[in-house]
Amino acid sequence: MQNSSKTARRVSAVSCGLALCGFAPGVLAGPYSAAQNDPANPYDAPIPGFVGPDGIGKARLDSFNVDGNGDPIYQNPNNFVNPLFFGWADSVVSYDRADLDLPFSDTILALGPVTGDNFDVVSLGDLTAPAIGASAPPGTITVELAKPIKDLDGADFVVFENGHITQSNQGGAGVGGIFAELANVWVSANGVDFVKFPTTSLTAASVGMYGSLDPTNLRNLAGKHLNSFGNSWGTPFDLAQVGLAQITHIRIVDIPGNGAFLDQSGHPIYDPWQTFGSGGFDLEAVGAISTQTTYADWTPLANLATNARGKANDPDGDGLSNLLEYAFGGVPWLSDSADVGPKIRLITVGNDAFAEFTFLRDERLTDLVYEVQVSSSLSGNTWTTIASSTGGGVTLPKVGHQPVISETSASAIASVGVVRRVTVRDEVPIAASSRRFLRVKVIEDSALLGNP
Repeated sequence: MQNSSKTARRVSAVSCGLALCGFAPGVLAGPYSAAQNDPANPYDAPIPGFVGPDGIGKARLDSFNVDGNGDPIYQNPNNFVNPLFFGWADSVVSYDRADLDLPFSDTILALGPVTGDNFDVVSLGDLTAPAIGASAPPGTITVELAKPIKDLDGADFVVFENGHITQSNQGGAGVGGIFAELANVWVSANGVDFVKFPTTSLTAASVGMYGSLDPTNLRNLAGKHLNSFGNSWGTPFDLAQVGLAQITHIRIVDIPGNGAFLDQSGHPIYDPWQTFGSGGFDLEAVGAISTQTTYADWTPLANLATNARGKANDPDGDGLSNLLEYAFGGVPWLSDSADVGPKIRLITVGNDAFAEFTFLRDERLTDLVYEVQVSSSLSGNTWTTIASSTGGGVTLPKVGHQPVISETSASAIASVGVVRRVTVRDEVPIAASSRRFLRVKVIEDSALLGNP
């Protein structure tokens, strides 16, 4: 039907079974990430919008059914919005839809946390062939974030569209490909001067109006990841690729997918075209990872009861106070100390054995000092600091000490780097001391509070 919208097609896909919602063998061809749960991909591993006991990337959605008590029944009821995100698009600066269709034009739907709801979107509209020939501008939306997004380790922000896995072969990648409408992403530090992310599209030919894409052929094109029908994954973007130290504005520009628009190498970009109703790119959310914060503004605190938000509180009873959960990248309502708490082991180097201490630190936290300390006893006045990190900075040896220090990403997702795994090898061999203790001391320093 010519006036069939993308939304209507999604309704028909609700019945897809779990066994059908993966990629068919042979579909993946390029080097870039799959549409969901591809954590080891070195280019653009997708980032989940939701995490928790019900599975990574599984959205908590209202099923619009009620239980015997009249309470709502949720899909994935124990999951929650990924606490990796420290901010979301706060306001829409401009919105110019490319067509005259009215559905899904409420810009409020682009703001706030990801929902995983494929109807919670604002559409940019699609261009007809005559409009493209006349150089009409594609649909665009510009959003602003209240706090700057910094260029830190790994992906700095994530864009969520509402693509879905296709169950029929109507062109392109066929069954198991992703039905997704793509967009270019531009960023700015002042809302005036914008820089475009470099893009890659290896799709060889038109995919038609209802065809699908192989996401492994696409990079830095918003929309290539799955975010619908209970699954929620977003496309990561790293500011290092555009040379900006920080940004406040993100502009998303639809790509009408007939091949008239090109990637950075001059290859045509194809996606399902021409689409109607919710035509063109459908923005669901923009999440900020690399937003610096302090304990007072730490977003997970909002999920705790007011009387459980103190730094010394331990609402999940796992032995880590809220302040330590904050420092070590934990979740204050989950018993996760075994995963995020500090660890020590012995390591042999040549003929000597050394104690090696490992802990997690979050480089976005500007109000903390981490001090790695050693002692020959547990007395309060015998601890010596041999390495430290201040205000989100890397861990460095203290003057007069020579521990061996390394830092790597602590995330299982290759595109995420802001939570660091710090390893500090003691400078004194075990054999040189009858007793040796190591600890990390976390200090909230009020002198750092003005430096986010």
